[in-house]
Amino acid sequence: MIRNTLYIIIVLLAMLVCSFSCFGQDIHFTQYYATPLVFNPASTGLFDEDIRLSNNYRTQWSAVGVPYQTVSVSVDAPFRFRGKSGLGVGFMFLHDKSGGTKLTANKFMLSLSYLLKINKRNLLSLGLQGGYVNKYFTLDGITLPSQYNPDTGLFDVDLPNNVTDMDMSLGYFDMHAGVAYCGKFQKVEPIVGISVLHLNAPQETYCNTNSKLTPRMLLSGGVRILCNGFWSVTPHLLTTFNKKTEEMLFGALAERAIPTKVITSVFFGASARTSFSNIDATMLTAGLTFYGITVGASYDINLSKLMQATNARGAFEISLIYKLKFEKKNYITLPCDRF
Repeated sequence: MIRNTLYIIIVLLAMLVCSFSCFGQDIHFTQYYATPLVFNPASTGLFDEDIRLSNNYRTQWSAVGVPYQTVSVSVDAPFRFRGKSGLGVGFMFLHDKSGGTKLTANKFMLSLSYLLKINKRNLLSLGLQGGYVNKYFTLDGITLPSQYNPDTGLFDVDLPNNVTDMDMSLGYFDMHAGVAYCGKFQKVEPIVGISVLHLNAPQETYCNTNSKLTPRMLLSGGVRILCNGFWSVTPHLLTTFNKKTEEMLFGALAERAIPTKVITSVFFGASARTSFSNIDATMLTAGLTFYGITVGASYDINLSKLMQATNARGAFEISLIYKLKFEKKNYITLPCDRF
């Protein structure tokens, strides 16, 4: 037990060191299924092991200026009642920095879920998430129209920017809610989730205006199909809606189990991100699982109207998930371990 606890602490510290050494607005990840607490609080504790540590790092738009960088770190665990229903508890930290103004967001969120075991093949999860969000930016190194010097024909950072009555930082309480269903039917294992972010419509403004974040809905789904004793294929989909904007990410992962003590599986896949009117990118993903640690890497190939400026270079993302089981359970396990 002491050895396992020490291993968890070392892995978590490694994630945090990576997060702060690597450092965009509502976040998106290509490997959204590897950020379980970011998009749906009902994912809290929705796995078979005793504890899960997750870490994602994403960098984007380095080809056209200051890159957007996003890091998420989370830890969650289920507390089940002898194979029946149970609770999931988790914590998530998310750090996002974007653009020349260094607009930075830090989110500290606590998650709680109720895992309802309907029967041996079906499970329903209800989740809530709440926490504190802090955002800030700087105008250092940024020039505004009032700083144009007609005598030189250049912008001068020493001239006044005429920015008044504006705060450079803000903070607020945010709340999310979600529901997820997963099942296991012979060679088919579906999982479907619905979540609403910014459920409390928090006030977010740097000026003295009334500007609230409207609730944002996400729909996600996937079906793991067992092809034979070694191969499985998982088509997946994520859609988001907010006011008159929408985004859709769809693709598939193929996974090959490997019967060794070190590497237990490898996987690869492709996906695309688009709205109903414009395609944004196509993404390639690959990874492996060893000693209970799943590492995935993906690259976004930009296909939007910005492609000429980026030369099709989009985002790089790497994910790490570590699941640990303290002891062998003597009751029925959950049907949706993959996500």
